[in-house]
Amino acid sequence: MTRLSPNDEFLDYLTLVDLSQSEVEKARKDHWTIRLVALLRRHALLVLMVILPTTLATVYYGVIASPQYVSETRFVVRSPNRNAAGLLSGFLQSTGFVRAQDDSYVVMEYIESRAAVATLEEKTNLREILSRPGLDFLSRFPRIWGDATEEALYQHYLKIMKIDTDSGGGITTLEVRASRPEDAQQLAEALLDGAEALINQLNERARQDAIRYAKLEVTDSEGRMTQVQKSLTEFRNKVAMIDPSKQSAAMLDMIAKLSDEVAKNKAQYTALIQQAPQSPQIQSLRSSIDAMETQISMERARVVGGDASMAPLIAQYEQLLLQRELGMRMLESSSASLENAKIEAQRQQLYLERIVNPNRPDYALYPKRLRSILLTFVMCFAAFWIVRFMFNQIYEHAET
Repeated sequence: MTRLSPNDEFLDYLTLVDLSQSEVEKARKDHWTIRLVALLRRHALLVLMVILPTTLATVYYGVIASPQYVSETRFVVRSPNRNAAGLLSGFLQSTGFVRAQDDSYVVMEYIESRAAVATLEEKTNLREILSRPGLDFLSRFPRIWGDATEEALYQHYLKIMKIDTDSGGGITTLEVRASRPEDAQQLAEALLDGAEALINQLNERARQDAIRYAKLEVTDSEGRMTQVQKSLTEFRNKVAMIDPSKQSAAMLDMIAKLSDEVAKNKAQYTALIQQAPQSPQIQSLRSSIDAMETQISMERARVVGGDASMAPLIAQYEQLLLQRELGMRMLESSSASLENAKIEAQRQQLYLERIVNPNRPDYALYPKRLRSILLTFVMCFAAFWIVRFMFNQIYEHAET
């Protein structure tokens, strides 16, 4: 049996000590791993619903999210003939103009429409602005998992734009976000130009409609007037007289004169019979009286004696004159309406008045990093407690 030297024994001891320490450390690591796995299993719901989303939100808003600049502009749509309310509207009314709230909503609908996107694509490099190199993967267009269609562009546009109208004062506020200050200002300016073009288009359409309807009334009145004048000319040619009323008046004057002569002759005739019954003038007066009475009867028959008399002709003539008078009044009224329509078309125009022009921001308002992280935590924590309460209720019902 060989005896080990002291050095060899010391080396064997050190080897045993190292092996024991490594085993202890390995056991200790395994213990902590088991405890960590058990802890994760016990609180898996908390990890999945609170810790993991909050951590992701912290990483995104704290490190990844790119700054967003906001350009703000304010404007009001006003009209001369609308009732006003509110302090600003009272001021506008004192200057002769008042707000047109309904038309403000029309401008809002336009800015929130696909037509506004088309205007931005035409006047600005919208797609290039939304895909700047400095944008993060959630703010960039198109996104990694998305496409570059017009519908996707419209949906992305709605996320970078905000518009609101104050119902009390009628002031509309427009905010546009972009990764660069000049881009935000350019987009806001282009949207305002498009809104002004829309207002001008509405004004032009209203003006054309009002004038077109007034011109149609004038044309219709002129046509009726021409037809009445034509009927009057045909009537005069048919009866061979200019004015049956004047003709009948001349005949009535003749009847009146003849009646006076008859009255005088009858008076002479009566006087002669009483004073000189044998006078030869009696027979002459009697013949003259009979002739004049016959003439009077004939003239009266020509005036009111039947269908061939002057009375039906006078009735037709007066009816035509009445139609001509009504036609002239309608023509005058429609002509006045046309002039009023032209005046009203100019006076009732809508105006988009800029209160605040689009500014060039020098500070990024978005993202609101701390608030977004806290909001994510609060929402996830609330959802966690709701889900946990539901699971507890299910477990309690299952045990009973």
